[in-house]
Amino acid sequence: MFKMIFLSVFLFIAFLSCQNSVEPPNYEKNSLQWLKVKIDSLEANPDYWGSKVYRYEYKSNFVYHIMIPISSCAYCELYRSDGSKIQFTNDGMFQDFLNNKKNEVLIWERNYYD
Repeated sequence: MFKMIFLSVFLFIAFLSCQNSVEPPNYEKNSLQWLKVKIDSLEANPDYWGSKVYRYEYKSNFVYHIMIPISSCAYCELYRSDGSKIQFTNDGMFQDFLNNKKNEVLIWERNYYD
């Protein structure tokens, strides 16, 4: 009986230690300086409600997608980690990005209620 209780307690503690403590990204604390400047400009403009910034992995690098709902282009603002803008010169490059991006993380969003 004692072994059964001990095993149950051990498994319970092991299970708890495996749980991830996921906290939402804090862009001010964890973002690159150029990205903070972009996000601050989105926050300052009252027309940019619903704007979002996502981070993806693409070709073993992080890329940042700044999505502004009033923009007519879905991926107009896509940047490398160094802040340089990614330009798609043809549809094949764009499709490659769409098909191969992974690990989406929402970095920041401007809620309609802010």
